[in-house]
Amino acid sequence: MITTIQDFIRLLSIEHNMIYTQTEGLTQTDTLIQPQPSGNCMNWVLGHLLDNQITLLTLLGKESPVDPVLLERYLRDSEPVTGDGPGVLALEHLLDGLDRVQVALIARLGEMSDADFIREIEFRGRTITMGWRVLFLNFHFTYHVGQLELLRQLAGRSEKLI
Repeated sequence: MITTIQDFIRLLSIEHNMIYTQTEGLTQTDTLIQPQPSGNCMNWVLGHLLDNQITLLTLLGKESPVDPVLLERYLRDSEPVTGDGPGVLALEHLLDGLDRVQVALIARLGEMSDADFIREIEFRGRTITMGWRVLFLNFHFTYHVGQLELLRQLAGRSEKLI
């Protein structure tokens, strides 16, 4: 095992705090600024982050406190969010959802043992360990958390935060 569950909980907390650091002082309008020539705005990235964490929570065997249907606009390969519209959630709703799922994730992880991560599962026709799937989902999560710094800069906020 690469890490312990307690280490993973600590990492989730660091990442969660980073989301708040990168969104501090921003408005809904700020989160809708489009990178050029292409890409997704911060609003889409935040919704995608929330969807990722719901996937992780579900993988760990718990139901999400946030209805995943609300996040259809933010799924992989969805069209970029280019402004407020159908299915686009407000910044405060995205952050609230991330908070609620974070609490549920930490609670679920607290119920698990390190041995749970070596259990084999099926994923896309392959047998992998639960730990590998969790690690990959966290890699995907951190990839997108890292995008928030650049998207914050698009909103004119270029102070050094980390």
